[in-house]
Parts: sequence; C-alpha cells; structure tokens
Amino acid sequence: MTSKNNSVPVQILIVAGEASGESHAADLAEALRRSAPGESLQFFGCGGDRMRQAGVETLVDIRELAVLGPVEVVPHLWHLYTAMRCLLKAADSRRPRLAILVDFPDFNLRLARKLKTLRIPIIYFISPQVWAWRSRRVYLIKTLVDLMIVILPFEKKFYARFGMDVEYVGHPLVDQVAATTSREDFFRKHRLDPNIPTLSLLPGSRQKEVKFHLPILLETARRLMEQSPVQLLLPLASSLNRRLINRIREEEAPDLPLLVIETDTYNAVAHSDLAVVASGTATLEAALLGTPLIAVFRISTLTWIIGQYLVDVPFYCLVNLIVGRGLVPELYQKDFNADRLSQEVKRYLRDSALRNSVRMDLARFKTELGGDGASERAAQRIRDWMMPCHSNSVPPDRGPAV
Repeated sequence: MTSKNNSVPVQILIVAGEASGESHAADLAEALRRSAPGESLQFFGCGGDRMRQAGVETLVDIRELAVLGPVEVVPHLWHLYTAMRCLLKAADSRRPRLAILVDFPDFNLRLARKLKTLRIPIIYFISPQVWAWRSRRVYLIKTLVDLMIVILPFEKKFYARFGMDVEYVGHPLVDQVAATTSREDFFRKHRLDPNIPTLSLLPGSRQKEVKFHLPILLETARRLMEQSPVQLLLPLASSLNRRLINRIREEEAPDLPLLVIETDTYNAVAHSDLAVVASGTATLEAALLGTPLIAVFRISTLTWIIGQYLVDVPFYCLVNLIVGRGLVPELYQKDFNADRLSQEVKRYLRDSALRNSVRMDLARFKTELGGDGASERAAQRIRDWMMPCHSNSVPPDRGPAV
C-alpha cells in the first residue's frame, strides 16, 4: 500500500457480477479502508448500488450481467463483451495495484486471463465452485490467481491440495444476517395472526429465477390454502422484480392472499414457520436466521441436462454441503412441482417437533461458518499480501502491458 506520506492513491480493481457477491465486495472495500487508516485507496470496477455506497466507482453495473446458465447467457453476450472491454481498458490505463475478483467465475476467470497479460496481480474472493463442477478449472485458476480467499470451510483443503495460496476467512453472511425486530412487533406491523402457520416464499432475485419458480410456488400455495389456513409472505430484497411478480400473480393466482414484503426480508424469514427458498445464497441466509427451509430450483431443460454431466456433489443445497448431510429437503427440476412441494410443506407445518429439531441443527450450523468478522479477516489478509510493495507504480517483475 502507499506510504502515509505519499498522496498517490492505490488503485484497486474490484469486480462483482451478482447481488450477493456485490454485497460482499462492498463490505470488503469498506474493510480494506478501515484496515489502512490514513492511506488513500481508490476502488473501481463492476458493481451496483451497494458498492457505490462503499465508494467504488462502478464503470459497469451488475444489472447488465445477471444471467442464469449457459443457455440463458446467449442473449447477453454483447453486454458481457462490452463490460469486459470497458474493465480491461480501465485496468490498462489506471494500472491498479491488484484486481479483486468476487465470485461470478464465468466472467471473472475470462477477465483474469486478460488481466494477467497486463501483469496485474489477482486476488479471488469467494471461490468458483470448482469443487462441485468442472473441477479441472482448478489448474487454470492456479495459473491466474495469486491469492484465493475462501468462505466455506471445506474449500481451503481443496485448493491447498493443488498448492495454491489460500486463506479461509469464514462467511460474510454471518455478520449480515439477523432479524432486527421481534416476532410480535413484526406480526403487529403486518397485521399477521400468530396462531396461523406462516410460510415465506422466496423465488430468487433474478428475473429468470422468478419466471421459473414463482408459478409453481403460487400453485403450491393455492393448494395449501384450500386445505387449511396459511399466511403467505413473499419477501423482496428490492423492488426490481415487483412488476414481473405482479404480472405472474395476475396470470397464475389473482385471488391468492399473498403479502409482498419489501426490504424486510430477514425479519419475514426469521419469523416464518417455514421458508421455501430458491437454491443459492438465500438458503444460507434462511439457515443463519434459524428458519426451517426447503430448497427448490428449476432452470431450462437444456441447461439442466448439460449440468448433469458437469456437477459432481452429493447435495445441491449449500447448507447440506456444509453440514455433510441432507438437513434441508431439496426439490430440483422435475421434482420441483406443486404436488411434491405441497406434501413437503404440509409435513413441516404439521410437525412442530420436526421444526424445532431443525432449528436446533441450524443453530449448530451457524458455528460452521467461521464466526463474525469475515470481511475484516479478508481485508487483513489482502493488506498483508500487499505490504511488500509500498508503491502504486508497476513493480519491476510486472513489466509493461502486453
């Protein structure tokens, strides 16, 4: 980093491509500034509102990059190509001290190849899931990444086996995920009845996910309501998909009493008896809140078929992968239908002993994710890694841009 007597700022390229990664990238940028008081750090790259709030100059907005799989990516190729060129042009002109790439591997690993030709060191924060699928990518990653910072406990051993410089810091969600109000206050605010089972439906944050998941969730909810009273919540982290959700509701279940709750997701999930959650980071959030959950997922048939030849894990849900057993029911692709899901939901809502047992398991699960302070630990590791060079100029071994 720069000397405190040197006013030249350290330039850092930071790139996130999805909402969850963007939140972690923003926290890391803030933690890096706290770890180097009196020193000037300038972040630029790809992100969204949260990263802008953290002082990152976002040359590319993440909304241009959000896609689901290899088939869904085709219509977005021009946006991805344009974003890549923009970031590389900025990196070539600004000559950052390092690049921090956050998750989003299909884009970031391609970007890493180009950055290497510019002799820019690369730190990867939040590992590509090479331990789950396309594991041979680890050999490419080893040639591109100077430091891998991982957030899942089993990932350090995986990368160390290939001789990589790897650091486990714990999961940033441990600091972020918590209810901020009591169940009584939440129910009073939203006029809910504490004596009626409450079910949260989380169809995902991306439009493709909402289109695949929400119709099945609504049909399941309709069947449940026909048999016994259930309070239905649909928590939204942002209003981006509100128009799409309203359209699907109008088409699929216009009379269904569904309470949409915006910008209060953690309280909604924490105070629900059960949550049905699109597989991904949201399953970790529900688990950290201690709420029993069912993981669901559906994508295009072609993407699913391709994935079957590439994925090699005993579970798809991150919670199950971490605990090493099927704690969370998984309903994926053809198994994710209204018949199967309504049966599973009824089993949980009718069995309070089952829900209490799962809650106790989830309390233990939280200890598996490394405790508080993951972003601070990551920032300190990056700062230690940067210490040998106290200048923003290009080190001798990097040479000129190719």
